[in-house]
Amino acid sequence: MLNEEKSGKSSAGLTQSLCKAFDILACFTAETPLLRITDITRRVGMTQSNVSRLVATMTAYEYLEKDEDSGCYQLGRKIITLSSVALNHSSLRCQALPELFSLEQKYGVGANLAVLDHGSMYYLAHVDSRNSPRMYTMVGNTNPLHCTAIGKVLLSAMTDEEIAAVIREKGMPSFTYNTITSPDVLMEQIERCRRLGYSVEYGEHALNSACIAAGIRNRNGKVIAGLSVSGKFLGESLQEHEERVASIVIESAALISNKLGCI
Repeated sequence: MLNEEKSGKSSAGLTQSLCKAFDILACFTAETPLLRITDITRRVGMTQSNVSRLVATMTAYEYLEKDEDSGCYQLGRKIITLSSVALNHSSLRCQALPELFSLEQKYGVGANLAVLDHGSMYYLAHVDSRNSPRMYTMVGNTNPLHCTAIGKVLLSAMTDEEIAAVIREKGMPSFTYNTITSPDVLMEQIERCRRLGYSVEYGEHALNSACIAAGIRNRNGKVIAGLSVSGKFLGESLQEHEERVASIVIESAALISNKLGCI
C-alpha cells in the first residue's frame, strides 16, 4: 500500500488529491506496467470510487491510457513527453552522451551514466553495444550501490559514516554467489577505488556481468555521477584488459568533468 508511512513523506501542507494521483502513478512499474482499477485500489488504499474518478481524470489528461481489449491502464503519452523534456534538459546527460556513443563506437562496449538517488544508482543514459542490443531502456531504472561498479564509485565519494548509513538503510542483499555481502570487504573495494580512480564489478549483480566505472566531477570537483562500460571490450573480456579499459573510462569521465567545468 502506498501511504505516508511507507513512503516516509509527510502529508502536512500538501494537496491530498495530488498526493493520491502521484500514488496512482507510482503503482506503474517495470514489473506492473498494466493495472486494473481493482489492482490500483489494493495498492493505494483508497476506495474504488475515488480511484476510478482519479484514473478517469488522469486518462482525460493523457497521463494514463486504457487498453480497451484488456481493460487495463498503463502510463500515457504525456508521461513520455515530460520524460523527454527532463532528459533533454539534463546538462550532465547532454554533456555525457557524446562520450558514451564514442566508447561504444570505438570499443564495442555498452556505456552507462548514473547518479546517486536515495541510496541507489539511477540511470540517466545508456548506449547499447551493437553486439548485444537490449529490447528495453535502462534509463530511469535503479540498481544497488554495493554490487555495481558505478555504485562503488558513488560510495567512494562519500565519507565512511555516510557509507555506513547507506548500508544500514539498504542492506547488502545477495544477487549472485559473487555479490559482496560483507561491509569490510566492500570498504576494501571502496578504498581501492579511491586509490586507483576506478571500480569494477564482475558477476556481482548478475552472473557473467562485467563493468568498469569512474567518477564524473562537477565544477567544484565533487563526484556527481559515474560513467561505466560493460560487456565485451573489442570482443574480448573486460577483466582481461582491466587496466587498459580503466584508463579509457577514467579519461572519458575526465572529459565529461571538464565539460561541466571541473579543471
